[in-house]
Amino acid sequence: MDEIQRLSDLLNANQRYEEQKQQRFHDDLVQWNASIDALYQQVEGWLKPLVEAGQTRFEYDPHQAQSKGYPDDNSPFRSRRLTFSLAAHRVTFVPDAMGPAGQVSVSVNGLSLHGQEKYSLHLEAERQVWMLKKTVGVKDSEPETFTADFFARLLQGVVPQRR
Repeated sequence: MDEIQRLSDLLNANQRYEEQKQQRFHDDLVQWNASIDALYQQVEGWLKPLVEAGQTRFEYDPHQAQSKGYPDDNSPFRSRRLTFSLAAHRVTFVPDAMGPAGQVSVSVNGLSLHGQEKYSLHLEAERQVWMLKKTVGVKDSEPETFTADFFARLLQGVVPQRR
């Protein structure tokens, strides 16, 4: 009977481990979604003067990120996609990958000769700062801190310069 008791103890320990793993996964999802919401609020705050002047407005659509482990509609990675327009050019934020090593893609139509620039945002966990890097071309750019001024300079590229 000692081996049956040992088997029972192993099964109980395994069940506790799986429950803890599931709880950590759920906690990470909640934290990731909170960081996405905070990012969107930050962008809305930066662009509030443009919204008030009627120069842009924000649109949100449901988004379900997928991964190798969750490649279909059963993915638990549910969030929102943020889109707004500037001078008839669309800017879209899409959460691609969730979790501590997550990523948000940012695409900006009309920023280059290619017609669309792609960037990615990564949350630097220690400093709780979003880092932006260009992801189109031969090689990725060096990550830069995603600030209001940096984002505004980037977006100025879609506005025709008239002299």
